[in-house]
Amino acid sequence: MRECPRCERCYEDDAVVCPNDQSKTKHTLPGTTLLNGRYRLEKRLGRGAMGQVYLARDENLVTRRVAVKTIRPDVLSDEDLQEGEAIARFEREARTAASIQHHNVIAVTDFGKSEEGVFFLVMEYVEGESLYQLLRREGTVTVQRALSLLRQVSAGVEAAHDEGILHRDLKPANIFIVQKKKKDGSISGDDVVKVGDFGLAKIISQSLSGLTSGSGPASRGILGTPEYMAPEQMHAGAALDARADIYALGAIAYHMLGGRPPFTGDIMQIFAQKLTQEAPLLSTLRSDIPGPVEDAVMDALKKEAEGRPETVSKWFAEFDKAASGASVVEEEEGESRLVVMAPAGMHAGAALDARADIYALGAIAYHMLGGRPPFTGDIMQIFAQKLTQEAPLLSTLRSDIPGPVEDAVMDALKKEAEGRPETVSKWFAEFDKAASGASVVEEEEGESRLVVMAPAGAEVYVDDERHGSIGRSGRVILTSIPPGKHVLRVAHGGGEDDERVIEIRPDAEEQIIQAQFKSTPSSGLSPSQGGSLGSVSGVALSAPAIVACTRCASRFAAGAKFCGRCGNTTFEAVTTESIVNRQPAPSPSLNQPSLTGATGAPNKIRCTRCGIEQPAGTKFCGRCGASLGGSQIAWTAPRPVEVVCPGCRVSYPAGTKFCGRCGRTL
Repeated sequence: MRECPRCERCYEDDAVVCPNDQSKTKHTLPGTTLLNGRYRLEKRLGRGAMGQVYLARDENLVTRRVAVKTIRPDVLSDEDLQEGEAIARFEREARTAASIQHHNVIAVTDFGKSEEGVFFLVMEYVEGESLYQLLRREGTVTVQRALSLLRQVSAGVEAAHDEGILHRDLKPANIFIVQKKKKDGSISGDDVVKVGDFGLAKIISQSLSGLTSGSGPASRGILGTPEYMAPEQMHAGAALDARADIYALGAIAYHMLGGRPPFTGDIMQIFAQKLTQEAPLLSTLRSDIPGPVEDAVMDALKKEAEGRPETVSKWFAEFDKAASGASVVEEEEGESRLVVMAPAGMHAGAALDARADIYALGAIAYHMLGGRPPFTGDIMQIFAQKLTQEAPLLSTLRSDIPGPVEDAVMDALKKEAEGRPETVSKWFAEFDKAASGASVVEEEEGESRLVVMAPAGAEVYVDDERHGSIGRSGRVILTSIPPGKHVLRVAHGGGEDDERVIEIRPDAEEQIIQAQFKSTPSSGLSPSQGGSLGSVSGVALSAPAIVACTRCASRFAAGAKFCGRCGNTTFEAVTTESIVNRQPAPSPSLNQPSLTGATGAPNKIRCTRCGIEQPAGTKFCGRCGASLGGSQIAWTAPRPVEVVCPGCRVSYPAGTKFCGRCGRTL
């Protein structure tokens, strides 16, 4: 048989040229267009991983049109053909597929093998478009449209499971949407959904709790489409049950509502993501999805099969309940909502003052400068974030924001109202001075800024009252501490609390406190990068994996993406090495620039604006741009000099030009 590559019509072998468009035809299948003397192949409809699909006419019923799917010869190995296993397996699967009688499943009506050795399945022909084509055209669908389509898809899949059949390759391309017609030929407006390709699924002869052993490609290899297949399907020969298809239904629902599958990339990237992490929340793609709907979709996408519902009916009941009660806010095109409620405003009956509005002003300023609000997601996610954490630094979104401007915005966004300026005029004066280029914010008489520096995650208390936690910047700025003596306590899980008596001086515009711990947690390296090796001369050692730049031989912790010295992106493993986790230098006071007991020449300075440590001789702060001349603090480090990336806070040897983790210039 020959086919026209342009119009895809089928002809006998003597038709070298297509009579329809004069294109040169190509030989595609052995034999004629008539399969088993009954099915006349007219036109190719598509091709898939297992074979090709043709529109055909049943010669016994001239008016009946069917779809014929041929099986690629290489799908069944020569060894199988010699042993006769291929024919037996094909007949068994075809007969079982034909046993599915459901209006949401494309019916298998016949099967066979031609004299030339071509295996084929005969299925009902449906006119319509696939869900894949619909999503390519529209991108996403509404929750109610998804509910209508998934109700029918789930019913068809459940019917197959009742017959002991797993689909194993559910995807939008296998789901067809047919417009229902009335008796007079007009369209009723109701979609009929049909699921196809059950005839190629691996047949389960036991219960749905496991997969029987068997020969053939399905048991030796991996059958499925990476974007929609369950993680357990990536292990050849793994025991599968209904939850593999439930995962695919969740991935399809995710695509319908979010505009793309949960995981994207090439095959190996998708495999790696599915095997190591949970699917990203649907709300990261579409913020108007109600929480219960997202929960139902994410339940089907659990990485471990044990975490998913046991049957399709159970899962769809959850999705149906969530979607039927969904209250989705319909927004005008181009319109979005900015959630700026202060944390205290989330508590019913909470006493509010001007600082609630100041928080909203800070959130608006953050959005104007950073391109998005401080917290994003659905309403419940935003509430949870605001109640449990400080807003992320503005500089994580935009690196060119001056430090004083960021400080003013972040002061307005303090989680605790007591940490914010008391009046709008006072906050705007701070922001105005910062944005106008002023290096020091004018404080009212009797007030001062207290900068507490400590490892990320540390909690800061003044007189046993919590005043926030340390974020990725390594600092927290307090502006509402009255003059006088106070008890400052910095708590961290890695050592004893740093508790000390401090005095807030009314004549000092800013005071910096560096927290110290007797047993300091390691800095810059995660626990996964190596275990402790004890200590040598007071310096803690660990043994993470090391990589070396292939260009300049500089060494970095495993996971580095860029060589910090030359910018190269290729590395080689170094097996015998250890990294020194340096103990943080004791905090110098403003009147004591050098450390007691330190040796060597001063080689570090600290910016009084943002507190970042930098090599001696640096003229401008690499984080906030402030001048480092005159009054900055210099001291001698007890270990070789380092530079710290202002973005991800990873330390490197002096002279390093680029951050090996994020690529930022040091």
